[in-house]
Formats: sequence, structure tokens, C-alpha cells
Amino acid sequence: MYFEPDNVIVLLSSFLALLLFVIALLAYMRERRRKFLLVTGAFFFYFLMGFFDSTESLFPNNGELLELIASSFNFIVLLLFSIYYPF
Repeated sequence: MYFEPDNVIVLLSSFLALLLFVIALLAYMRERRRKFLLVTGAFFFYFLMGFFDSTESLFPNNGELLELIASSFNFIVLLLFSIYYPF
């Protein structure tokens, strides 16, 4: 039970997303702007997506379910980033 190098990089990027989530949450709490809330949600789901994707090797029985969840979170992240985009 060890992490492959690509899983370590994905896990590190997910924790970076968690840090960005905290920063965006603080910005939202200060400004109360909708776009900060959307970005905050996107970073949170990006963190979850990366976390589930990197822990897939730890839970091989649930690997397909975790991959489906991570792919769904990827869609949610893109959706949240595109909601506020002014056309």
C-alpha cells in the first residue's frame, strides 16, 4: 500500500486547492460577493476530486466508484467556474 508518484502530485495539488479554498472563503466572508462564493465552491470540489482520485489506490475495491465521483466533481468544478462568466 504505497502512493505512486502521480498520486502524490495529485494529492499535493488537492491540498493546494484546499488552501485556495480557505483563501477564497475568507475573501467571500469579507466581501459577500457571489463570484467569490462560486470560486470557493469550485476550489472545494477540486480538492475533493483530487483527494478521491489520489486515494483510489488505497481502496481498490471502490476504485470505480471513486473514479466516478471524481469525474463528477470535475464537471461540477467546470460548471461553477463557468456560471459567472459574463457572455
